[in-house]
Amino acid sequence: MPKKEHPETKIKGALKIFIHEQKLRINYGPRKMKLLVKRKFNIDVSTTAIYKFYKKKNLIRRPQKKLAWYKPIKEPVIPKAPGEVVQVDTKYVWINNRRQYQRTFIDIFTGLQHAAIVENLEAQNTVVAFQEAEKMFPFNITGIRSDNGSENRGLFHQYLGQKGIAHYFIPKSSPTWDGAVERAHGVIDQEFYLNPTKPWKTLKEYLHWYNYERIHLGKYLNGMIPIEKYNYYLSTVSPLKVN
Repeated sequence: MPKKEHPETKIKGALKIFIHEQKLRINYGPRKMKLLVKRKFNIDVSTTAIYKFYKKKNLIRRPQKKLAWYKPIKEPVIPKAPGEVVQVDTKYVWINNRRQYQRTFIDIFTGLQHAAIVENLEAQNTVVAFQEAEKMFPFNITGIRSDNGSENRGLFHQYLGQKGIAHYFIPKSSPTWDGAVERAHGVIDQEFYLNPTKPWKTLKEYLHWYNYERIHLGKYLNGMIPIEKYNYYLSTVSPLKVN
């Protein structure tokens, strides 16, 4: 006969999974996590126990001011060619009654955009989404601009460094420095997620239309379609300079 699991063991396991997932998702400190656990499970867990669990699972995120490599840019980087500045940001979306996360990449110069849906805010998922963007964009990405969110640090920052890709961090509380991707999020909400008459069945179909058919009025495109802007750029440079 298989040994039955004690009810308290099940609760402990469920708590560990819950705390681990919520720490990655919203990065609560021990006091807030204690209150969240109380609301969810009606169980009192000491802040000391929560802190020790964080430490054991390497879930403690140090304040960004102590990270020596974090050096926010002081002036916006203005791209002169495709791929020089690709903004990345994350928005949450509800899909099949589940909260998930959309990583969005938009090339400032051409307006070409890629987005991927991932399960959580782990930096590994940002790496995977970035690799998809690399395959989708018809040019090399040489610069990424992002905020200092957990999904943009650690593994993702290291990955960019290993590939020789510049990583520009915007200053704290400066969302306008990532205005292009913020506007893109608003557009995708109105045209896809919140549009009851949308003709696209999937996010992939919408993004293809966005990149190959949608007219844009931003200062870099000025009435052009993103792929038109890219092709126009190609027509103005020597073939020897492309890529």
